[in-house]
Amino acid sequence: MTNKASEALRVLLDNARDYDTIEVDIFLHGEPAAEFRAADGAGRDAATAMKERAAADQRDLLDYLRGRSAEDSEPAEGVAVPKVAGLDTSWSTNSISARLTPDVLRAVLARADVASVDISRTVDIEDLLDAPTTTRPARVRERARAAGDSALPQPTWSVTRVKAPLLWQLGVTGDGVVAAVIDTGVNYDHPDLADRMWDGGPEFPHHGWDFWFDDDDPRDDRGHGTSCAGIVAGTGSAGARTGVAPGATIMALRVGGTENRYWRAFEFAIEHGVHVISMSMSWKFPSNPNYTGWRRATEAIAAAGILHANSIGNQGDQPGLYPIPYNIATPGNCPPPRIHPSQNPVGGTASAIGCGATDVSDQLAGYSGRGPAEWGKPPYTDYPYANGMRPGLIKPDICAPGPGTTSCNYLHDGSGTGSSLPYSGFGGTSAATPHVAGCLALLAHACLIANTPIVPVRVQEAIENTAARVVGQLRDKENHFGAGRIDVYAAYRYGADKGWW
Repeated sequence: MTNKASEALRVLLDNARDYDTIEVDIFLHGEPAAEFRAADGAGRDAATAMKERAAADQRDLLDYLRGRSAEDSEPAEGVAVPKVAGLDTSWSTNSISARLTPDVLRAVLARADVASVDISRTVDIEDLLDAPTTTRPARVRERARAAGDSALPQPTWSVTRVKAPLLWQLGVTGDGVVAAVIDTGVNYDHPDLADRMWDGGPEFPHHGWDFWFDDDDPRDDRGHGTSCAGIVAGTGSAGARTGVAPGATIMALRVGGTENRYWRAFEFAIEHGVHVISMSMSWKFPSNPNYTGWRRATEAIAAAGILHANSIGNQGDQPGLYPIPYNIATPGNCPPPRIHPSQNPVGGTASAIGCGATDVSDQLAGYSGRGPAEWGKPPYTDYPYANGMRPGLIKPDICAPGPGTTSCNYLHDGSGTGSSLPYSGFGGTSAATPHVAGCLALLAHACLIANTPIVPVRVQEAIENTAARVVGQLRDKENHFGAGRIDVYAAYRYGADKGWW
């Protein structure tokens, strides 16, 4: 029984009183994504099948927990405490979250249909963001106007560096592609984003959902998410083209709280048919994240055929606190869709294209996460690491501009009541990730134009095999550098030559 409980949970359970409640994530046997992996982009059917499989796996345990929810404990203080509360489910991870009293929790651990149980963790959101904690207003509007044709806002240096404008000239802008930005929310009134927001109809009037406070308004109150959205799809309406895919549509998914809220944001994105997920947040090694949950969630994204760019953290220059192979934060440490020929051993695949950060000189940022990553503990043991003996999983997968980049200022809404400047500085692997996501959106648009399926394995092959070498990079793909700095125009030509789009 106890081997199903995480070490942290065992400690809590050993010291719990009869009337205490412990918030946990209960993982069932069976991994729906492993059985319904998408082939050639048939992702929507896979999502339906995963939901049905998870519902079947969870039915008996849910019936048991609902039956116990009518019972109360009897503490000495005389205050009745429900034995089961806060029931919720996650089909992507095949898990159930709940607050349970110790007796119910022990009964759950003894069940044959339960694979593992862990505490539901909450980490301060500032520790999850992979960008500087402060941003500076950026006077880019005047520079943009002076740089060229006054009739058209000019792209920022980082958008130009990934070669996105060359695809715009071919009519490839991201039109028709929906990109979910899973972050601190989005200022959907910013002039560069207002016309690019997802239409959720009357059910989702503010272009997404807030999974932190469980309401329909994912407005950004920190700036991080707006900056990410601006790099994915900012149009330049306020003076500078910060968006790699200015024709793409942004779905705003605000997250915070326990890990399972992030997994449900992934599920929302899958259920509503997004093509791309951009997440510039990660759970670091010291917080003891639930690696099983994150791996299952990214496998579900892969099964749905969705392109997924994720940050890897900014702790590359802090090996003492974040040692290799745990320097790469999760879910950026999860396997990507395609296993590169340089990778040995070859294990399982998932969705996470982990993004490292490079500067204006194509040098790796000192803080960019350092690989390899490890998957060496049950139930995932396919990428073990032992220095010099077992190589782990090559990470990151690709790099993109991070430090010294510019994006939308969340305080600006064009009305004159917010910040006087529409743009602010940005950085970190948080900035690199939406650059990659924007490139993925452009290649997804190329597929839509050509009426060919969006296949993550193909897209990853294209961006990796055409990436520009980062200063110091020696091999086609290696730890720290990944495959190099992304060049989306070269990737487009690569895929076009193969008939992929």
